[in-house]
Amino acid sequence: MKRPRETAARWFRQAEHDLQMAVRLKDESPADACYFAEQASQKVLKAFLFLNGRRHQPEHSVAVLAKRCGEYDPAFSALAESGQLMDQFYIATRYPDAIADPAVPFESYSAEQAAGAVRLATDILDLVRAKL
Repeated sequence: MKRPRETAARWFRQAEHDLQMAVRLKDESPADACYFAEQASQKVLKAFLFLNGRRHQPEHSVAVLAKRCGEYDPAFSALAESGQLMDQFYIATRYPDAIADPAVPFESYSAEQAAGAVRLATDILDLVRAKL
């Protein structure tokens, strides 16, 4: 990959922005906050992989991305459980057919869930920041 450090920095910046959005939305729109926290987690893990020379990362599972990061640094192995929790916010926070009828996503998540998602995303981002 050409310019892995620059590519990683771009992905890291976008992850920071997504996390900021999650923080802003956690009380007003918890489902959206959960989604943005999940997105921040995905993007920051991809930043770490790009930094380590991995090319295109089509994966959308935080748990799988954390496992791949663990191939480069064992500190990421501790994120497996957090990754599984974050994965639940990728689709179900946006699509009505991803949750039980008659629920709709924007009404189905609490501020507590959003706060938890923000905490997990912050932990993941902080770990990657320490590695960049």
